[in-house]
Amino acid sequence: MTATITVPEAHPSAPTADRAAERWGVAAYLAAVTVLVVAVLVLLRGTFVYVLDDAAIHLSMADTLARHGTWGVTPGAFESASSSPLWTVLVAAGLDVLPMADAWVPLVLNVVAGVAVVVVLLRNQTVLRPGRARALDAAVVVVLVTLVLFLPGLAVVGMEHTLHMALVLGAVVAVQRAASGGDRGVRLPGWLPYALLALAALARFETAFVGLGLAAGLACQGRLADGSWLHRRRQIAGVLAAVAVPVVLFALGNVALGGGLLPNSLLAKGQGVGADKLSSGGIGPGQVIGRLGRDPLLLALVAFALGYVVLTWGRAAPHLVTAVTLVVAALLHATLADVGWFERYQAYLLAVGAYLVLGVIGELPADTRRRGVVALLVLAVLLTPTKALLLARAPQWSDDTYRHTYQAGRFLGRYYDGRPVATDQLGYISLFHDGPLTDFAGLGDYEVLQRIPDRARTAAFRGELADERGFRVVVLPSVTAAFGVPDSWVLAGRFRIEGSYQGFSRSLDVWAAVPGEVTALQDHLREFARDLPARVTIDLNGFAEMQAAAIQGS
Repeated sequence: MTATITVPEAHPSAPTADRAAERWGVAAYLAAVTVLVVAVLVLLRGTFVYVLDDAAIHLSMADTLARHGTWGVTPGAFESASSSPLWTVLVAAGLDVLPMADAWVPLVLNVVAGVAVVVVLLRNQTVLRPGRARALDAAVVVVLVTLVLFLPGLAVVGMEHTLHMALVLGAVVAVQRAASGGDRGVRLPGWLPYALLALAALARFETAFVGLGLAAGLACQGRLADGSWLHRRRQIAGVLAAVAVPVVLFALGNVALGGGLLPNSLLAKGQGVGADKLSSGGIGPGQVIGRLGRDPLLLALVAFALGYVVLTWGRAAPHLVTAVTLVVAALLHATLADVGWFERYQAYLLAVGAYLVLGVIGELPADTRRRGVVALLVLAVLLTPTKALLLARAPQWSDDTYRHTYQAGRFLGRYYDGRPVATDQLGYISLFHDGPLTDFAGLGDYEVLQRIPDRARTAAFRGELADERGFRVVVLPSVTAAFGVPDSWVLAGRFRIEGSYQGFSRSLDVWAAVPGEVTALQDHLREFARDLPARVTIDLNGFAEMQAAAIQGS
């Protein structure tokens, strides 16, 4: 790619931001992450577990890739189970470097990416200059890092969202700085935004929304310095190619290896498995706004960006590209993706919005700018109570995961390693259990994903899979097992969390898919119960052997 982002018109370069903002931001971020990690370790008595079970899916794939060279959750069986190819590759590389600290690799990568986000954002603004005489600026920096961007929470989620945020933010900043003429004495390579966008596309496919937004922003930008439409078309083509080529290459490779055009998780959401299914007519404007409104901060940022576009339309606007990008990307995201689930899906949009707001405040007259900073702090606090609550409860979420699927994974890894098992909870179960694994949700099993029937046939379908694949033990949340298991399966027992629990099913049912497995399975559960942490019990089904005998005799 030889195209470069050219400058549309002369624009006075703003002075470089005081590095004090970066130091405050990094310090606040590292301090908050340290507090969360220590709290998790204390609560779990020295074991570190991520907030969401999903983080273990990437760890499982990375481990399989590093040890066996297989892209999937089972050695020797290709499965497109990762929605973030770049993240999985980076975690696999980290496992090679730190094989004895495998659980910590995603956290380390997140911290590095989080520091990058803080530096890129605060180095490219001139509003916040924390110091002894500017305590308000320090407070804004802390709130931005911890609540607005939610960086400490994303770190203990243990997934790719912080990396994606860093890459997207870097790309948007690079395009906007060049488009507005704000190089600040540092000329960025012309290829940099394209490279960042390509990497971001491999981190999360929602980068396509950003690419379309940047293309629209560049098209709306005022006249170029040389007045040439040809240069603008090259820029737009470069941005679109940067996000499209990696996705197309991934799709071609995925199909060639036996998968679909997209990772299994995205295909599952598209067909309504594990996510809201879009109606055949799509969703209307009200539903789009409703989705954005799940995060009031995101909705406010989109409204701010839209207002900026309207008020500056027809005039040279230093942040027009960023504003248009945020509006377009957010609307596409709300239409085609999701918002929420520990505030991670929309994280990249919030970073772009924060950059826009700081840039616009920096354009205000000096006597007005301080009022803008005060308004930013007040609104940031008022619009982020959910994020503050999630940060406070993050250690408890980790504790719930530890006493839930983490223990089920340990159980299957101890007693059924190398033997086929089935579940719809892929994370820690796939990480701890080596051997054939049937994923009823289809996230780690493309064949199952293609065959998932209507809910009325769920039990029959699972019975067919048991006959075909020979798994004898199944672990399912009680709420999904209630009406979805064949009559020939026998409930051997269940893992149950006592006390407070924030998940959707406090119990995990352990089923014998064949009656002859009941006795051994209950023996294993009885033995494993002696090795469980507090607040987790195993309740055995006292009628299991009687039910198994009745099935065998029928």
